[in-house]
This record gives sequence, structure tokens and C-alpha cells, in this order.
Amino acid sequence: MNVTADLEALRRLRKAGGVDLVKKMIALFLENLPVRVHVAIAGTRGENWAEVERAGHSLKSSAGYLGLGELAERAKALEELAAQGRKSDIEPLLRELSDSVPALRFSLQRLADEL
Repeated sequence: MNVTADLEALRRLRKAGGVDLVKKMIALFLENLPVRVHVAIAGTRGENWAEVERAGHSLKSSAGYLGLGELAERAKALEELAAQGRKSDIEPLLRELSDSVPALRFSLQRLADEL
């Protein structure tokens, strides 16, 4: 999965609220990303599809604001699969999302430092 952010999205955020807003949004995203993935994993194990769907929706929105288009698309797929209760399709997607957390953390922290 591509873990780079759309710089134009970050520029729009910076224009709207300054560098501090962008850095705060990145920090919050990085803080909440592993939590959302964990919630989705736990929800999948317990077949609590509403919980998985909420985690996917939240992740989709957050990723979209930061210009993480590919992650937003994966989160959208998670949301839709959860709405259908498609556990066998969700599990590999969650592994991919979970595996991408370190690269996302590195990429976004580097971007935040460059702002």
C-alpha cells in the first residue's frame, strides 16, 4: 500500500489553520490509527460488524483529510465489507492495514517535521 500523503491536501489544511493544525491532525491520526485498527480486529473476531464499520468509517475520514488516498480507499472497503459481514475478506485487509502502521507513522512524522 502506498503510504505517501497528497501534499496538496496538507497545503489546504495548512492554509486553513496553519502549520500547528496540520501537525496536530497528524499527531491525532497517528495516535488513533493503531487504536482504530485494533478495534476493527477485535470487532471482526467478535463479528461485531457495526464496530468494524465505525472503525473503517472513522479511518476513512481521517485519512481523507490528510490526503492519504490509498488508505482512505482501503478504509472505505473495510467499512463496506463490514456492512456485509464479509469476515473472510476483512481479515486480509486488516492485516494489510496493521502492517502499514509503521510506514505511515514514519511517512507522516517526516512530513510533519518538514512543514
